[in-house]
Amino acid sequence: MLAAVEDAVMTDLEELKMEAEAILSLRVKTICQFYGGSAENVGSGEFSEDEESKYEQKRYEKGRKEALEIAIKLTNEFYRNAALHSALDFCMKAKDLAFATIIARAITINMIQEMIVQEHAEYFVLNDGRLHPTAAAALGLLLK
Repeated sequence: MLAAVEDAVMTDLEELKMEAEAILSLRVKTICQFYGGSAENVGSGEFSEDEESKYEQKRYEKGRKEALEIAIKLTNEFYRNAALHSALDFCMKAKDLAFATIIARAITINMIQEMIVQEHAEYFVLNDGRLHPTAAAALGLLLK
């Protein structure tokens, strides 16, 4: 009887942990949406080296840091990969291919990897179960 109660308590605890992971994964997505305008402004290259450009760059970097700090702490593989996918898309808006490539290498779920290849075929390929930059993207990274 006591074992059944302990199992029920553990199941409830595991369920709560899973809900918390789902909420944190959604928080990463929300952070990326909230700072998305700054990422787009950074990626557009329209701003010169003025105060507004520096502000947008700092705002983008703040959003990226917040999102990645949460994402890498997630223990559930699916929720971590979903959060990393949001962060990768965020970096791509800013044309921050260096960070996007690092994030891509951490994504392990095939379904999410395939989505990234579909969304960013110019930049990523799936090879040996891992995302890699395309030749053109790798060359662009080397030229920076």
